[in-house]
Amino acid sequence: MDNNLERELSNFEELLGFYSGRIMSRPCIPPEHVYFSLTNRCCLKCKMCDIAKSPSKIEDELSTGEIKEIILQIKEIGVKHLIFSGGEPLLRKDLLEILEFSVSQGLKMVDIISNGVLLDDRLIQALIRIKLNHITISLDGMQDIHDGIRGAGSFEKSSIGIDRINYYKHKFCSFFPTVGINFTIMNKNIPDILNIVQFARKKKCNIVVFQPVLFNNSKMHEKKRNILWPIEDDLPRLKEVMKQLTSLKSEISDINIYTDDQILNAIPGYFEGKRPGSEFKCYEAIKRIVITYDGKIWSCMGIYGDLKNNTLKDIWFSAQAKSIRERVRKCREHCLQDCVFFPSDISNAARVLLKTIKNEDVSDREKIKLRLLKSINNHLEAISKIPDKRLWLLGRANLNLKMNDLRLIKRSIEKIGLDN
Repeated sequence: MDNNLERELSNFEELLGFYSGRIMSRPCIPPEHVYFSLTNRCCLKCKMCDIAKSPSKIEDELSTGEIKEIILQIKEIGVKHLIFSGGEPLLRKDLLEILEFSVSQGLKMVDIISNGVLLDDRLIQALIRIKLNHITISLDGMQDIHDGIRGAGSFEKSSIGIDRINYYKHKFCSFFPTVGINFTIMNKNIPDILNIVQFARKKKCNIVVFQPVLFNNSKMHEKKRNILWPIEDDLPRLKEVMKQLTSLKSEISDINIYTDDQILNAIPGYFEGKRPGSEFKCYEAIKRIVITYDGKIWSCMGIYGDLKNNTLKDIWFSAQAKSIRERVRKCREHCLQDCVFFPSDISNAARVLLKTIKNEDVSDREKIKLRLLKSINNHLEAISKIPDKRLWLLGRANLNLKMNDLRLIKRSIEKIGLDN
């Protein structure tokens, strides 16, 4: 089977798993990724973040041994993508030991998110040696704007760090780690949105991710807008830049603008105070797990477990986790975080996949059909077993609509091969 088609099939099956899991408030498949905050300490004082005001104490952070045990538990529940963050994870003296252990466990992708200012030759060579998959560098504009947000000299240090990664990757004939840039959109850096894409291309980065600034970067439930929030006069320019960015995304092939087109188009409305449309759903506590520096399982709806008291598997399938998912499904907060909030039109995703299957010279259509039918039948069966006592939470009419969507997709799948 063609690799691209296999990827599309896997992506659809994953979306189907998340879709069904959200309906039932119970995960059907492993989460897409785990964000593991190794520390709440940081070496910068970014204007949109409160971490520097209340850093963690080293003695309160998980030990190396505790982290390794949690990594084994992450592997046990089937997670393939582990992302270490902070604070600034490079402040952990045992970071390389933690990364090397993670890679040795066969996790498909082990990444870190960093501000990049602490990257030096010794550390970069070690990251290449242990085969780190990816490093995301937080850059919020070109030099003047970025330094105004994150501190004088921070842009140059991060930029040099990217250059040194490229140098050593070339020296050691390695493709990894790939490098991405995370750009937080706020009032001061709208003029640099397109500039950062060109900067990333010049620096041979692989991806750029754009996300809107939160009300409070360390307290997602905060509703008070901060001084970096774009005002009404900023929005016409932002709308035009988002159009240009979406257009550029389809024109270039040397870098991946990773943020979904629909998310990009929704960002100006987010800053106007509009909630995203019904085509967007939040998959918090379904699509991801967030682990704090002291072993708590975090969500924007609250903490729902402590790894010092229970295993990750027990927490993930607990009644408390289910309660969090039910609250997420009802949530009407003003949010647009791409890591959990994304377009989830399952019918449209199915149409796109079926069109690909129909238009390509696929020799094993019957095999694909059986695979998809098995997957969708499993989800329909699981959803149909939701106890009556829980239907009042979901709404019987709403549940029937969702099941009808899945049944219509099933009928379309059953027709694969009949018109060829």
